[in-house]
Amino acid sequence: MRNKQIIKLLCVFGLALPMVLGAVAAAQSETTSVLDRVKKVEDPELGDLIRLAMENRKVSKKEAFDVVRQITQSFEQIKLLDLQIEQLAHRVESTSGPADMRYELLLAKAELESKRAMELANLRELAGIVPKLPLAVQPIETLNSFISLEIIGKRLFVLECQKPFIDYWVVQRWKVTGFLSEKETLDYLRGKLVDADSLPIRIEIYYSRETQDVARDLRNKIISVAKETSSQMDTEVRLSSATNNVGDGNATFYLRQGEITTFYTHAMQRPDGGPEPLASGPVNLKDLEQHILWRITKPKNVPLTFRIEHDQASASLAKKVADKTEAVVKGLGIDDLADVKMVLVNPVPETAFLGRWRGESRGDVHEIDVRPEGVCHVTMGDRFGKDKTPGAIKAGTTVPGTWLLTTDGIIIDINDKSPHGADYYYRGYFEEDGSLIVDKGMIYPQGSFHVSGEPRQMVLKKVE
Repeated sequence: MRNKQIIKLLCVFGLALPMVLGAVAAAQSETTSVLDRVKKVEDPELGDLIRLAMENRKVSKKEAFDVVRQITQSFEQIKLLDLQIEQLAHRVESTSGPADMRYELLLAKAELESKRAMELANLRELAGIVPKLPLAVQPIETLNSFISLEIIGKRLFVLECQKPFIDYWVVQRWKVTGFLSEKETLDYLRGKLVDADSLPIRIEIYYSRETQDVARDLRNKIISVAKETSSQMDTEVRLSSATNNVGDGNATFYLRQGEITTFYTHAMQRPDGGPEPLASGPVNLKDLEQHILWRITKPKNVPLTFRIEHDQASASLAKKVADKTEAVVKGLGIDDLADVKMVLVNPVPETAFLGRWRGESRGDVHEIDVRPEGVCHVTMGDRFGKDKTPGAIKAGTTVPGTWLLTTDGIIIDINDKSPHGADYYYRGYFEEDGSLIVDKGMIYPQGSFHVSGEPRQMVLKKVE
């Protein structure tokens, strides 16, 4: 008896539906001819699907006919299923029949929804569309918020990236939100996730080996907040290691004869967005705050110590640099993340480095001619030049360069770039016997020099 009722119901529904569709088709035929409808797709949604399929699959003219047919069939089938499901839903809501009848209607609706899901999957494949997923990667160009969270102890250092968002750390600008507890951080993120103007959002959690489990737990809590706020379709939560290539924990200012020098990996975007980049070399006092802020706001750079190495002639200036650094740190409320240390040194005289220095030819560097006013010429050794990149420096060639003083050595720049885009520098310092030791390395984001790969110390002797 129950099956007969269901069959009768579906028959009535099946008869009514073609009548509805027939009426729609009749209305269409009254306004446009069949030929017109064959020549063009008037439904904008169907037209977009066909266009996307042609673009995504790079369809040839011969294949286009089959693609148009398949997309159209799948599209119309989904529309038909939408209508059938809608009608069944109304029927379920209005039925006053037996419980078995309602159950069978719900079952029929679920079956149609399953068919629609399969047809949608088929249409995605036909059109070459990968659907948007909850908590998936958010392309950088679509973001309205980009947040960095670094786990330090039991708190989180929170930074907010400033627009425009670019997926290259050298030109990114960051602003300190605070050194927050987990609860404060989740409350802050909840405020972002309920604000439509802050979405889509990317949240990157930096962890160390010791805090990896804490990071996973925090990620799960953020995901829960995203689901509670129904923002998971516009939220990405990443886990990233905080232990790679940041420096030795010191951001150093070198002060000699009243001049400040510091070092960077590349020329960096200023935190205030100004046109003049922050680069290795002399520091103008009016830009000192920007240099301090960059070191603090580069993700993964803290905790760190601002080390101010100075000679006796620069003692007064060193005090000004220290006071300014402490004021910036205190103003940001991150006293626990940045120390300031003044170190009086007896620097190596500049004249000690001047002249021609020569080593064995099988090293990276065979000879360095250090001239006054930061100018030098470097002759490359036999081991150099394995890089086949067009324009790369070759073995045996002599190239111009520049040099800058630290307190106990020099940093030489000959515009030596790896195939991966890194800038290589050469550090020179003295051994007790007067030899000039030269290392090849890179400047890490905190500002310290690091030998790249295996140590390649070159020993150069002064040429009289």
